[in-house]
Amino acid sequence: MSTLDDIQSAQKNLEECFLKKMEQLEAQIQCAGPAKDTVAKIRDEFRSFRELIFGMLGLLRKQITECSRVVDGLETRTRRKALIFTGFAEAEKEDCRALVLDTVRNKLALPDITASSIKQCHRLGASSKGSTRSRPILVRFTNVDHKSAVWKAKSALKGSAITVKEFLTPVRQAVFSKARLHFGMPACWTQDGVIVIRTPDGTRHKITSMEELNPMLLKYPKRAGVSSSGGNSGVRKN
Repeated sequence: MSTLDDIQSAQKNLEECFLKKMEQLEAQIQCAGPAKDTVAKIRDEFRSFRELIFGMLGLLRKQITECSRVVDGLETRTRRKALIFTGFAEAEKEDCRALVLDTVRNKLALPDITASSIKQCHRLGASSKGSTRSRPILVRFTNVDHKSAVWKAKSALKGSAITVKEFLTPVRQAVFSKARLHFGMPACWTQDGVIVIRTPDGTRHKITSMEELNPMLLKYPKRAGVSSSGGNSGVRKN
């Protein structure tokens, strides 16, 4: 089954193909010499055809965008009970659940979170021998309340090597990363899968897609000295 990325790529290739062919045909019409009335008629028909094609491609593009938005929303919903922990040193034989529980119960002071509160707990990605970088740990809680309690208490980890982030979809992670590069770390955070941005005028905006972010990048040019490094990417800054 084709993915949305495949469909979007096919749509883009189709659009480029149509555009190229029409440019070639228009160039041939412009170079035509005799029979000006016939050429004018063909030119008018070509323009009508081009408008029709562009209209169809525009409609297709909107439909694909809407499908992508719906799919991303559904995927975000499946991640609403999950969080990502980073900063745990990786060992060959380890108990990820025990590592997370020790941090949650002792450093976040949440004794009610027990082993039964965690549905899944494992490293993300394949292990790489010789790598000095520890893989993040994905934690799926049994209910939203447990996840929310950990998320609200994460500020207690400030200053430590451990951080807690939301498990964003690839689409929203790309939006979040781009927003941080433009507006800076203190002005961007996430809440329940939604990217929150505090713009230079002090207003806060909630977005979930590039279509919503791009106009903001134009409206609020990047300021000199803005940094996207440091801190917990999921920690709200006031």
